[in-house]
Amino acid sequence: MTYKEKVEWLRQYRAAVSRERLLEGELEMLRSAAERVTACLTGMPGAGPDPDRLPRAVERIEETQKKLEEQIEDCVECRFAVTHVIAGVKAPDVQEVLRRRYILGQSYADIADAMGVVLRRVYQIHRAGVLEMPMEELMEKTQENAS
Repeated sequence: MTYKEKVEWLRQYRAAVSRERLLEGELEMLRSAAERVTACLTGMPGAGPDPDRLPRAVERIEETQKKLEEQIEDCVECRFAVTHVIAGVKAPDVQEVLRRRYILGQSYADIADAMGVVLRRVYQIHRAGVLEMPMEELMEKTQENAS
């Protein structure tokens, strides 16, 4: 794998977390809309002009909840795979940079501050770490995630 392909593979966890957050926001929005529907329908005989409005809202909430649960599972699997590969790197400072970048989602500047090194050094550590990562494990993990 090339450097760029490895970095893209490492980014899968943060991408999964972003999808999870989007689904959480969508679920919150649907619940809020359902509460408004319920408030509008309370005490109305025949439930107004669209009696199916509430059941449709509940159905959308349930579908989104199921998608969110699947996404959470995906996040757990991605985190495990990325963490496992990062742990395969020998140097602790390299592991720390990769963990902060791809698990915690920190910027390079934040990593430099936290580790007490200059930004340029973080870039160097990062590049060396990505290049050192065992490609066989990445390939295996990518194939496992695809199946």
